[in-house]
Amino acid sequence: MSHAIIGRWGKSLGVRLPADVAHKLGLDAGVTVEIVAGEGEIVVRPLARKATLGEMFAGKSARQWRALYRESAVDFGPDVGREIVDE
Repeated sequence: MSHAIIGRWGKSLGVRLPADVAHKLGLDAGVTVEIVAGEGEIVVRPLARKATLGEMFAGKSARQWRALYRESAVDFGPDVGREIVDE
């Protein structure tokens, strides 16, 4: 178990995380965390990193994604106007 002392940081209070705790959670300077106050406790946890658009669509080509959604239960109807997609 690690201990820390609360200090003043401008008009706010701050706590330094011991290196072993930060390392265990994969925290580093600049990482955004969520702070939740409960009954008699404070929980600090790292926010999940948001995936980039490239990461979300990695692994399939545009043609594969279109085929996947064509076979979905949602029927968007035929392409019309400016939304027509050439394959």
